[in-house]
Amino acid sequence: MSVYLTFDIGTTALKTALVDESGRLLALHATEYTPESPRPDWAQMSAPTYWEAAVAGTRAVFAQAGIDSSEVLAIGFSSQAQSFVPLDSTGAELYDVIVWVDRRAQALGDAWQGDWLTRQQFRQITGYPWIPAELTVFKLAWLAENAPQAHNAAKFLCLPDYMIYRLTGEFATDYNIAQMSGLYDLRSRDWSEPMLAAAGIDVEQLPQVHPPGTPVGEVHNEAAAELGISDGVVVCTGCNDQVAGAIGAGNVRPGVVSETTGTALGVIATTETLLEDDRIPVLLHAVPGLFAAMPFGTTSAVVLKWFRDLCAPGVEYDEFLQGVEEIAPGCEGLTVLPHFSGTASPTFNPQARGALNGLTLTHTRQHIARAIMESCACLLQELLDIISTHDLSIRSIRCLGGAARSDLWLQIKADLLGMPLERPACSDAASLGAAALAATGTGQFSSVAAAAEQWYETDRIFEPDESMYEVYRQVYARYLDLYERLYS
Repeated sequence: MSVYLTFDIGTTALKTALVDESGRLLALHATEYTPESPRPDWAQMSAPTYWEAAVAGTRAVFAQAGIDSSEVLAIGFSSQAQSFVPLDSTGAELYDVIVWVDRRAQALGDAWQGDWLTRQQFRQITGYPWIPAELTVFKLAWLAENAPQAHNAAKFLCLPDYMIYRLTGEFATDYNIAQMSGLYDLRSRDWSEPMLAAAGIDVEQLPQVHPPGTPVGEVHNEAAAELGISDGVVVCTGCNDQVAGAIGAGNVRPGVVSETTGTALGVIATTETLLEDDRIPVLLHAVPGLFAAMPFGTTSAVVLKWFRDLCAPGVEYDEFLQGVEEIAPGCEGLTVLPHFSGTASPTFNPQARGALNGLTLTHTRQHIARAIMESCACLLQELLDIISTHDLSIRSIRCLGGAARSDLWLQIKADLLGMPLERPACSDAASLGAAALAATGTGQFSSVAAAAEQWYETDRIFEPDESMYEVYRQVYARYLDLYERLYS
């Protein structure tokens, strides 16, 4: 049996997976870690922690699958974006990885916006419709002022680039990860000279940019020995986890939308044109010639986790949500805003906060839990409404993330949207997408789109209950009205 080995590098865990040549997920292992926060709003972690997680995960998945590690055909990646590490000329880290959620450069980002950088200028270069100080470009400039030795690094590598270097000794990235750093011009398809100058670095300090799924090297002896695999295995570039998830969900043609309800709520709508809209971040899709419109909300299912941990810490969700299906849609007038960390699309309001409105003495824990689930469905509708203003037809919506495991939650979404929703058969679409990129890069498929469509399978379709649509229109109207009253 031949397999693809993948690494999905998340914020709090690295998932290692084995996928066979038919697209079947054979084994999956998550190694958790916790970024350190030495100061408020900081998040950092030693780079070798990610490598050690990959080593542990690789050995675990082969033991789990019961197959020989010599069967690996290629290695692929899915990853968080923006997190990066500075290395010296010997490959030693000069500073911890600054994780994407870190906000140490906020004052610097605000100053740029006040002095010389407009949102319109930044959107034209990077595809971001606002100026988020979490991006790599702002933290590089922060290093120049606060850690000049690290700023003089031989190379700055985002996390998948660092893993490629540890595996092969090569310096390589993909255009999707590059774009999300704030340093890459999505129109010229090259590093942006104005943003490099603003960060105080030059192009020689950055890796070479390739399309996702490009073979960039082979695993060398030392890395192979640590992982327990054969040397010479081909390593391919990957992409951001939202786009990798879209590939794994077969979202590789216009008309298909994938949504991930997890900590955040992200939507990927595949388009043939670069949308000009100051409410929507736009990315280069991993499929050549296509783009990914990515409206997103900052917090979604994490609000249910917060509520669960507040009321019943350690209780499994199935137990915690018992009785929620018996609560009538609309939760007897209870409305939740899930904006616990501000909003992203469409308002980009960092001052917005979560809210529970309409509580009475008759409301129960089950009412609040259902209202949180309904609020995430409302947020999804709000993001899809932005897409619909561009006359993009939506033929299929495919649901990913932890919330997709809940039949009740998917039915609520289908009823509120008035559209069928699909749950993919593969429970880890980002790992499947990473494998599809590696399979394409090493010749099993002629294109990323062909790989995605051949491997994608539907587990279940959730049809909307037409009798619920008008009820949920009122729920959605309350949701929009509450935000308007609190934050307009």
